[in-house]
Amino acid sequence: MKSDDIKALDYFVGGVPAGILFKMSFDDIKALVRSSKETSEGSSLNTVAEVCLIGFVAYFEAFCKNHFASIVNIYPPVLKQFCKRRQDISLNIGDLLLLDFHSKKVGFMIAEKFDFGSAKNINNLYCDLLSITPFSKTDIKKYDRLLNDRNLLVHHAGIYTMRYQKQKFVKKSVQNRVFFDSLVVNKKDFEMWANFVETMVTKIIDSSQNALTALIKKDNFILSEENKGALDFLDTYK
Repeated sequence: MKSDDIKALDYFVGGVPAGILFKMSFDDIKALVRSSKETSEGSSLNTVAEVCLIGFVAYFEAFCKNHFASIVNIYPPVLKQFCKRRQDISLNIGDLLLLDFHSKKVGFMIAEKFDFGSAKNINNLYCDLLSITPFSKTDIKKYDRLLNDRNLLVHHAGIYTMRYQKQKFVKKSVQNRVFFDSLVVNKKDFEMWANFVETMVTKIIDSSQNALTALIKKDNFILSEENKGALDFLDTYK
């Protein structure tokens, strides 16, 4: 690897492009689920799948935040539009001093201030930054369902709540099982959600790099070799 390539990795959290960082963790999680066994014969309950579903939602949120930060680090002028739309944004001078006012890391500080915990929030943030909305209306609804399942597992150990049944169930026979029955996550469920999330990672990477490249070209800005390398690393995933 060339010295410029090594320097280019400084623009990414942990020195690793967000897509690769996500993939490393996600591949480990998928391997755990695929090697796991259902709890008992004839049952589709899979505790490993449940825990891994919680985990990969967390990794996806971190990916969205880390990728956003790297975009800002690579091309800080992208903040011109963002600051017009988010006029209340501010940075702590003391924190900037800790970073030696280094533009390679300002993106991390900015991303840390925002909530990437829902499809709507992610769309709004990337829209304000690059005028893109990676989640379609269908994607938003699907991701909301995933978050509902994830939150039920995290906060209620998967036991159906009144709020959850109103969001998901219509049949009265199911409604009567609230606070008794629980969400079941098996390998098939996990694979379905895993495929969806991986699709969203690819969409976010592709749309953001295309938009950033187009913006740099429009601004007639000449990137340094180091920044060019970082821009090339931005879409590293598969």
